[in-house]
Amino acid sequence: MTTAIIGTGGLGSVIARQLAAGGETLRLSSADEDSARTLAAQIGRAAVVAVDNRDALQGTGAVILALRFTVLKSVIDEIAGPLTGKLVVVPSNPVTADAHGNVSRVLPKGQSSGKVVAGWLPAGARLAMAFGTMSAGRFESAGNRSPEPAVLFYVTDDDRAGEEVERLIRTAGFEPVKAGGLGQSGRLEVGGDLHDLVVGPAEARSLIGGDRA
Repeated sequence: MTTAIIGTGGLGSVIARQLAAGGETLRLSSADEDSARTLAAQIGRAAVVAVDNRDALQGTGAVILALRFTVLKSVIDEIAGPLTGKLVVVPSNPVTADAHGNVSRVLPKGQSSGKVVAGWLPAGARLAMAFGTMSAGRFESAGNRSPEPAVLFYVTDDDRAGEEVERLIRTAGFEPVKAGGLGQSGRLEVGGDLHDLVVGPAEARSLIGGDRA
């Protein structure tokens, strides 16, 4: 299977390496072309650098938008047409940091980032919020844990998107656990009760308390 990854910063690079190690073929795109080329060289034959964001989607069934939340809408607008029929995975947390490193939320308190992103997507795109539940360093160290895999939580309102993102999560070396619908995306974000946890499947399921909309 081939997946596009748009954004090859800290988290995007870690996601790409984990997926490639699990056998996924990747098409990479980034505003920082040197970063994308360096990452592709590290991964090897499983990754190629696309000409641009739209080109990255060619021949793929899914795209991971590993971007800052503040630029997410502009990139979605740029590639909206080709997103129809694809799984769109968004790991972005709706936060920003100032020059002093102080983190603040860019959405009103209580507003679901998943619902906001869903409103930006074209009809026919299938959204799952996933891969942003851990910091890059923790994501890298927790992948392919043995004997019990670490869980990666996700949320979606689309059953088919759930099946597809679960395959990607397993390819990256984690056990997928659904935490509910898009309205529960805040639980996965910085400050959410499921963020940056490294837990096994049994503990994960006790934490979510069943699927919630």
